[in-house]
Amino acid sequence: MVRSYFHLIRHAGNRCLFRALEMSILSTLQGVPFHLHAEGLRGTGKTTILRAARGILPRIERIKGCLYNCDPLRPHCPDHRDLDPEEIRRLGSELVPMPFLEVSPAAKVGTLVGSIDLARIMDRTRPEAALLPGIIPQAHRGIILVDEVNRLADSAPEVVDVLLGVMGTKPGKIQIEETGLAVAELPVSASVWAASNPDEDPGPLEEIRRQLSDRFDVLVTTKRPSEPQAVQEILGSSPWGQYGAGSTGGDPDAVREPLPWEREVSHPPLWDEGLEELLVSVYLDFGLESLRALESWRQAAVLSAWVQGATTVAREHVMAVAPLVLRHRTSPEVLSRILEHLRGKLESREGPPDKVAAVAGGQRAGAGQATSGPGQVPWGRLFARLKSLVGSGHSEASRNLGSDEQVNPARGSGLSGGTTGQDGSGGEGDPARSGWPPENLPLTAPPRVARSLAELPGWEMVKPGGS
Repeated sequence: MVRSYFHLIRHAGNRCLFRALEMSILSTLQGVPFHLHAEGLRGTGKTTILRAARGILPRIERIKGCLYNCDPLRPHCPDHRDLDPEEIRRLGSELVPMPFLEVSPAAKVGTLVGSIDLARIMDRTRPEAALLPGIIPQAHRGIILVDEVNRLADSAPEVVDVLLGVMGTKPGKIQIEETGLAVAELPVSASVWAASNPDEDPGPLEEIRRQLSDRFDVLVTTKRPSEPQAVQEILGSSPWGQYGAGSTGGDPDAVREPLPWEREVSHPPLWDEGLEELLVSVYLDFGLESLRALESWRQAAVLSAWVQGATTVAREHVMAVAPLVLRHRTSPEVLSRILEHLRGKLESREGPPDKVAAVAGGQRAGAGQATSGPGQVPWGRLFARLKSLVGSGHSEASRNLGSDEQVNPARGSGLSGGTTGQDGSGGEGDPARSGWPPENLPLTAPPRVARSLAELPGWEMVKPGGS
């Protein structure tokens, strides 16, 4: 049973994912896909959250009965794209939930793209050769969920090639080919949500199919809860928790805040050209590989400001989403330098970034979490420690560090409230690394994936400074 989106417990380890999902839905509703990849260890609830978001999807208007979800103002499918407005008006329209379709790791190309409609071709009274749209064409103007995307990338490259076409541009495109029928090429405007466990075979997505990894606008890491109260709330919210004698919780649906697309403001916040220059300078000065990173960065910053009700995009919005946009596109060392560069820009033009922690976590004043004072992230000391970590004494180690569990704000901050590792901890199962504030955390990093001794070069078997 999929639990209600509003009944799921938010904590430091998953709050970032909730915000990113709402950003993606808002963008999809505007006709611009926003692809996200949720990465985390098994049992952290990432797939549960992704599936629960189906319950909050807004409704869209489509031509009545259209399997491709044609917008009455912009019909695109073979059945309706050549009709004039008057003919479309006679067909009528209907409101339906935003499409939400799931792709399994065992999916075939025909299932995703489409194939011959056997029911129509075998009709005894009026046989007709026609196409039956697959999952992707039917998800137009909606969401495509791909669980265990790293396994799919490893075992089904032909399916991934289809996804690359869908995610390569905005909107993407898909081509349906069947012997005896004309080739049908369709635009597809759908946001792809994916989930994966980076510590299990075949490994992190960026190491399997970097071309696919770069297509995701943001990479969001989910962590297990580190606070006892959050764990108790999760247990109490489970189906079995409803039968406990002490379960007296209220209904979150009755007291929740409006979702971003439920508010009256329907236009995106204004974008300052100065922010454009900032993104360009980062791209050139730090040698970013993909121009897609800048497009995703701008889109994420606008959406981050929009979901918070801001009327303009500020520099703190740009900095808050930087780790989500760049984490899977560059090395941890370069990302740390980029964040330090952005922090310097914030301090030089707008003073100390007092609002960064609030923007990153999506918190509002009075929400129970302070945005300044003792609970605020000490950016100066934290970045000073990062700088020492990636200095000349650690240059060789930095080139061999894993990109998944490194403990620094370049990998774990963002929309998660500036929390190192997003759950306040530096690693799974280590109580010594679960404290706060983050400057007290040891900045150590394990390798990406455990390897056997036979695979290690000799110099990696020696631990410097010890026996």
